[in-house]
Amino acid sequence: MKLVRHYLESIAGVEIYPIISFLIFFIFFIAVTWYVIRLDKEYIDEITQYPIDDDDTLQGDEQVLQ
Repeated sequence: MKLVRHYLESIAGVEIYPIISFLIFFIFFIAVTWYVIRLDKEYIDEITQYPIDDDDTLQGDEQVLQ
């Protein structure tokens, strides 16, 4: 750790990198949260039914089984 600290201290302006990485993470987290809140509730209900919907079968699966 001493070796890494020595090299990081020799870089001018290195203290900005943790701030930038935190801002990128925070902005991404807020954007995803905003996107999820704004999603249409009917679309979410439709997608949640996909795993248990037996009426829809894939055509490719039927051809492979025959």
